[in-house]
Amino acid sequence: MKAKNKVALFIADELNPSFKKSFDVSQFKILNLTNLTNQELLSRLHSITEDKIVLIIRTIRNIDGKFISNAPNNLKLICTASSGYNNIDCFTARKCNIDAMNVPDASYISAAEHAWSMMLSVSKNLFGADTLMKKKVFDFSGFSNTELHGKTIGIIGVGKVGSHVAKIAKAFGMKVLGNDINTELKTKYRWIKFVSLNNLLKQSDVISVHTPLDDSTRNLLHKNNLSLIKPNSLIINCARGEIIDERDLISLLKSNKNLFACLDVFENEPDFNKEFTKLNNVLLTPHLAGKTIQSKERFSFKLAKQIKDYIKKNDRSKLVN
Repeated sequence: MKAKNKVALFIADELNPSFKKSFDVSQFKILNLTNLTNQELLSRLHSITEDKIVLIIRTIRNIDGKFISNAPNNLKLICTASSGYNNIDCFTARKCNIDAMNVPDASYISAAEHAWSMMLSVSKNLFGADTLMKKKVFDFSGFSNTELHGKTIGIIGVGKVGSHVAKIAKAFGMKVLGNDINTELKTKYRWIKFVSLNNLLKQSDVISVHTPLDDSTRNLLHKNNLSLIKPNSLIINCARGEIIDERDLISLLKSNKNLFACLDVFENEPDFNKEFTKLNNVLLTPHLAGKTIQSKERFSFKLAKQIKDYIKKNDRSKLVN
């Protein structure tokens, strides 16, 4: 006897509850089993008898080539509820005829605002002031807060997030530099001065990283070019940890106490380099940038629509009774 539901949606990581409500249970079998290891997840996937499986994950889970190579034949689509899909081995997935899907437009406002909250927190020394006040000390003599107006911000990766950061910077009266491999952006954002990466690092008071992670951007910032940045500058990374060589950045932060770094992403999440916690010139957050109430709602809505459109495009009449 054929299974009633020909499409199984396997939600392997926590999503907004509204995601499940977007699907007709008469057409989709919804399996919501989170906190499984990848090995446990593979075992569960192999027990599914539906013709097609759609696996939904988040960036906290890495789907590597080994996982994909051992996946059942009815796994046809892997979706990550994130703006990028570097947590999926897309090369191996293509070889195994498995599609990969991300949600590029759901969290760019949240991520841009997070970068700006970091920028303002450091320039106004909010955490230092708060710590002092909670010690019942009312003393402003030791602070050297600074204005952002008139300063230069360099944005590496002028996509959805980077361009939104740039728009806010313009409103603050900052000079905006940009660096991106997409030459068409020069026409789209004529008010941004596009320069080489090295020139951006040399000229910027604030450097904000927003490029995707791929082979061309892995360790994009390293010992040689990090040495070009101004001694009193601020570097922010709300993109992906692997874009900056963490060991080189830690070395630079140790040798230059006037340099400050704000990091929301790390190379080996959640096992980030604990050397960062020993430094006074860093502000750390646990990959929070894109995770707001609003972005979670957008992820759920957009991902659900994308999945349904994908199934329809791939001849839904053959997939669903």
